Amino acid sequence: MKVALLTSNFPPEIHAGTEMVVVALGHALRRRGVDLVVLTSSEKVHSGQDLRVEDYEGMRVLRAFKHLDEWDQNRLDRPRLVALAARALADEKPDVLHVHSFSQFGTGIAPLARDLGVATVMTFHDVWVTCPRFFRSPPEGHGIVCPTGADREECVRCCNFELRHPDVNVVRAALKGRDASVRREVLAMQEMSAPTMTAARIVRDNLPTEREVTVIPHGLLRALPAAERSAPPRADETLRIGTYGNLVEPKGVLELVRAVADLDCELHLAGAFLDPKFEALVRLECAKLRVDLRYHGAYTQHMPHPALRLHLGVFPSKCQETYGLVVDEALARGVPVVVSDNGAFRERAARGGAVVTNVAELRPAVHAVARSRDVLERLRRSVPKDLGSIDEAADRYLALYLQAMAKR
Repeated sequence: MKVALLTSNFPPEIHAGTEMVVVALGHALRRRGVDLVVLTSSEKVHSGQDLRVEDYEGMRVLRAFKHLDEWDQNRLDRPRLVALAARALADEKPDVLHVHSFSQFGTGIAPLARDLGVATVMTFHDVWVTCPRFFRSPPEGHGIVCPTGADREECVRCCNFELRHPDVNVVRAALKGRDASVRREVLAMQEMSAPTMTAARIVRDNLPTEREVTVIPHGLLRALPAAERSAPPRADETLRIGTYGNLVEPKGVLELVRAVADLDCELHLAGAFLDPKFEALVRLECAKLRVDLRYHGAYTQHMPHPALRLHLGVFPSKCQETYGLVVDEALARGVPVVVSDNGAFRERAARGGAVVTNVAELRPAVHAVARSRDVLERLRRSVPKDLGSIDEAADRYLALYLQAMAKR
């Protein structure tokens, strides 16, 4: 079997959650004898080359480059990019096209793939297909509530909060066009999947569609040696609380700073601050509240994982999360967590090792765990022994590929 994985970006240019899942899945499929090619885009502007052939960790990668008028502000109709993808599929002749994101290529690839006899599968890593702002997280304090079903009137208000377009009817028409375009693309897929029940429900309710969305959790992206476990705090040791990943406002970093104020602890942050102004705000808040901040900067997969230095991980995201690799990474290393109840994080309530709370109640939730070593230890002992793996996901995807091929 030959499979083409289509993504919006791919390492070494981007190392975010979806990209890391696709890399891990690619390796798992290759271990199962699958012939693989990755079709992806770039954040670098076209400079004379349409498509570049790359190698990443033994995987063949075809990277397309966009012109300035092919970014999101110019809708999802990008015929040149779709033609590049179609030509690549015609040349590579995969049996299956597994789409992980088409936000950078635009719409129209799935119908062309089917015309070429290529089976199509889509995985919803995020809720972009239901939200042009990706995260279904409207600006706070303006009374905007994400709608359900096909209603987009609140979306018009939300998008125009940033666009400031003088004619709201233009925004309304643009969203209607985007909706129709995305819906056509998604429903052209022969099979659909999502990593959690929450992600599947959001897509089905808000695309909307009655089509089945198969839930396939990512699991751990690599096997961990038994030695890669965080040690519990000693009786005389200062508690280390922290978070990691992209350090941005929607991930609740400021809320975490305020939650640990007055605790005898160190606050450890690891990852990239994508906005220097936000980093300055976090540092200022730590200084004002006398929080002992330890910032470790960005990290890569070749460095010791930031969870290893923590006694308690806190992930107070304000986004509608669709999975939460960072949570699995902490639990796999024996680190209990406090997470918000947004999106798929809510599903953690049914598993051990996690306290699930509303962001508004983050401070008392963190204090309840941090002020009692007995509570922390009980939470630590309840961490699940089996978090699943990308190899299990790969086996389930192979079965889904065969179902899609049977529908061609």
